[in-house]
Amino acid sequence: MTELAAFCARTGIDEAAARQALSARAAHDDSPWYMQVVLGIGAWITTIVALFFAGVVMELVFDIDEPNLPVAIVGAIVFVASFWLLHHRPEGAFASHAAVAFATAGTLLAAAGVGVPEESLWRAAAATLPFAAAAIWQQRSVLLQFLIVSIALILGIVAAWDHWHDPVADLPALFIPVGMALLLWPPRRDVRATAFALLIVPLLLDIVISRFESTWALWSGWPARGLLLAVFALLFAINWRRVVDRQGRLLALAAAVAVAVVVWPLPTGASGSLVLLTLAYTLGSRTLAVVGTLMAIYFIWSFYWDLDGTLLTKSIILMSVGAVLLLCYGLLVGTLRERRAS
Repeated sequence: MTELAAFCARTGIDEAAARQALSARAAHDDSPWYMQVVLGIGAWITTIVALFFAGVVMELVFDIDEPNLPVAIVGAIVFVASFWLLHHRPEGAFASHAAVAFATAGTLLAAAGVGVPEESLWRAAAATLPFAAAAIWQQRSVLLQFLIVSIALILGIVAAWDHWHDPVADLPALFIPVGMALLLWPPRRDVRATAFALLIVPLLLDIVISRFESTWALWSGWPARGLLLAVFALLFAINWRRVVDRQGRLLALAAAVAVAVVVWPLPTGASGSLVLLTLAYTLGSRTLAVVGTLMAIYFIWSFYWDLDGTLLTKSIILMSVGAVLLLCYGLLVGTLRERRAS
């Protein structure tokens, strides 16, 4: 796990300012996690009920049966009001969660009101950009930033998929390096939630689309795989400084090459998962480690059950992958034991 002092020295961040920011954020999150969950569920239920009531009023009173420009205006007003509440809320987790829920709902209403009348996903995606910029600008809620940026990403990716043939398998290669750069070299404003959305959302959307689209090309995305493995090589080079002895460096290099070779024939998402796992090690992030592990398991499972290749071929590939990884693990454990013995 990367220590704060080492991370600040590598990225050029003032360590005292970083510790002060982390302490300030910890002071705001004084409610137990289970209370946060309960209050969050209550806030989202309240938001859904309120929006359902507003929809009934619009249909019965104003004769609005589908999203249009007035709905988009209402959504923008709801977002602005929620944004104000988020910055001027009284102390209490419920108000914070309610503000996030209503702001997210306002963003969806605005996107639907702009995109549905023209039947244009591009317009809907473009309509979310100002909301995403405002969510990144505010620094009170990490959850709001993640949700709004995720909505913008999802609409943009689906719009691209609607116009071009199977681009989603290649899109993670464009977003993942940006998310990695935001985490490794963070700007002054806290954009961790945006970085996590750029890293995770394209892969999750890739999984969802591949489950519901029968013509999905699991073996597509060779350029994307190459770019993601290049990102993995960059992360490996960043961690190269941690290994000081020659034997450890040779072992690390051999393991990295072996992993890159065995990941190449797997689906594009497997390369993305490899980047997430390496980035998790670099930053010491448990969240990225868990997400990367789960996605790696899913993409390996998808590779095994895909019908484009024979079961024997895929079994041999997966057995070879396991053998190589076990060999690397054995060599690493042996090297660590030699160091302790000496």
